[in-house]
Amino acid sequence: MQEKILKISTIILTLTTVVAIIVLYQFPQMSGKKQRAQMSGVEKLDYDTANAAEEETAFPQQLRLELPKGANQESVKIENDYVKQLITITVDGAKKDYFDKHPLLGKSNHIDELYMENGVIDITMDAVYEVQSTIKDGFLYLDFKTPQEVYDKVVVIDAGHGGKAPGAIKQGVEEKDLNLGILLKLKGLLDQNNQNIGVYYTRTEDKNPTFEQRAQLANKTNADLFISIHNNSTADGVMSEYNGTEVMYDELKAEEGFSSKHLAEICLEETTAALGSKNNGLTAGNSIYIIRSSQVPVALVEVGFMTNQEELDKLRSDEYQQQAAQGIYNGILRALQEGY
Repeated sequence: MQEKILKISTIILTLTTVVAIIVLYQFPQMSGKKQRAQMSGVEKLDYDTANAAEEETAFPQQLRLELPKGANQESVKIENDYVKQLITITVDGAKKDYFDKHPLLGKSNHIDELYMENGVIDITMDAVYEVQSTIKDGFLYLDFKTPQEVYDKVVVIDAGHGGKAPGAIKQGVEEKDLNLGILLKLKGLLDQNNQNIGVYYTRTEDKNPTFEQRAQLANKTNADLFISIHNNSTADGVMSEYNGTEVMYDELKAEEGFSSKHLAEICLEETTAALGSKNNGLTAGNSIYIIRSSQVPVALVEVGFMTNQEELDKLRSDEYQQQAAQGIYNGILRALQEGY
């Protein structure tokens, strides 16, 4: 009888030990999964990469993602919002929990925020980067290159105002539309240029980026120069005989070398030459947010006066906008040729 009880006790003890071992083995895994669920996207990237097998992280690119079976280049859409430094990757066929079962692996260098859900990955970078993507053997590889690694020169162009900020308004004409019209014509010229110049725009449609976003686009691309396009009006908004072109610069920064002032001089000379407009000279502009906040050479071109009837009529014409664009284009090329 005692021998039978002893056997039963031994079996119970053995089973208890086995159960305890299983529980102790699974607890860290369960705890790890719970902790992972509470992590930010960047923390998940670092955690998953640290826990991946060595061969799974042996790739030179910054990030790697296993794609759904059958996915190809058309299955992956990549959008780069340079103004917000936001890269959005949409993967067809990646369902709700796909990124938990097939985690993103790689380096979190230069990534400020990372959000992954429902087949969409949003990556907010610490600066502006160009995305280079490769699909190989069912994996998406991503590299992030600075503009300087891709282009010989980098230029940022801003069209003032936009959206619900119309700027000056005269006779139904809104300054934001004139600024954008000139920018789009300038873009057409720059698109045709065969030099290796990277051009970034604060807006190419009727939107209104914040002042900070406009200045930061120049700063976070480490641009060689920054041009903002505006149009002028008298202080009281009353129609007058006053007309012509002027350019604002940062008078509180050094004036020698490749300065804001010299860039403004170049833009003024080239724009007035192309338009045949009156040269009103340079204007101190440190009081303007995007000028004082710019860490790169900046010039704000006031093309003409909307409060002058003759100039307003010209500004609303495609021909005059094209001439203005040509003048600013000439200024950009001249500045780059001089070494900016």
